[in-house]
Amino acid sequence: MLGYVIGDSDMITGFRLIGIEGVEVTSVDEARQALNDALARRDVVIIIVSSAFSTQSTMREWIDKARRERKTPLIIEIPGSKGTKGEIRISDIISKTIGIRM
Repeated sequence: MLGYVIGDSDMITGFRLIGIEGVEVTSVDEARQALNDALARRDVVIIIVSSAFSTQSTMREWIDKARRERKTPLIIEIPGSKGTKGEIRISDIISKTIGIRM
C-alpha cells in the first residue's frame, strides 16, 4: 500500500474509488488513533488527513510531532468532503480531476 486516508465517510469513499485505503473517523480522538495506527504500518508512504481533524489542537500536536520525529510517511492535509469556509471541497477537486460531478 502506498496511501492511507483519515477522514469522513464521503472522503473515504472517494479515495476508495481510486484504490486508496482509509479509515472513517468522527472525532479527533478517533483520528488520532487512526494516525497512530497508520504510522505503525511499514507499507504506508503517504497519510492523507482531513483538515476537519488536522486543524484541531490535539491532532495538530500529533501531526507536528510525527513530522519532526520521522522522515516517512509523508503526512498531508486536505479539505474534507464538506470543506470549510474559504476551502475548496475535496469532492469538487475530484470532480474536476476526473471530469464527473459527484
